[in-house]
Amino acid sequence: TKNFVRLFSKYEGNVRAFVSSLLPSWEGVDEVMQQTSLVMWRKSDQFNYSGEDKTYLDWAFMIARYEILKYRRKWATDRLVFSEDVYELLAKEAEEVAEHQLEREKALSHCLQKLQPSQQSLIQTSYADGVSIKDAAEIIGRSPTGLYKALARIRKNLHK
Repeated sequence: TKNFVRLFSKYEGNVRAFVSSLLPSWEGVDEVMQQTSLVMWRKSDQFNYSGEDKTYLDWAFMIARYEILKYRRKWATDRLVFSEDVYELLAKEAEEVAEHQLEREKALSHCLQKLQPSQQSLIQTSYADGVSIKDAAEIIGRSPTGLYKALARIRKNLHK
């Protein structure tokens, strides 16, 4: 159980990114993540922890994929449902993206540290939980349009 908790904690964000890329609503993501976590816990004794972390992530994605399919069947009466083929393509793409989530987060953190302190402050204020652009602009003392333009320049620099 110690290995399970360690790996689950490390890769929960990757699995959540995978699930959220395949579902249309956050409510569905939370439900599927809860079910995925429960199944993974119940089957944790069947997993061989002596392998690479990649094996764990593949195992987690497989379980999440089945839970997504179950969730989709439950809500299949919705008009905006993709075919199984489309979901399979999306799942493969999402798996590739989610596998590298930690690397992207580390790279972004490294790039954010290279920004000027004023730019870092602007980013932190603008992306704080529950803060709208209008509120952030008021806090910073800029117009919302000016803030959008400044953020666009910073994002362009971060992308480089």
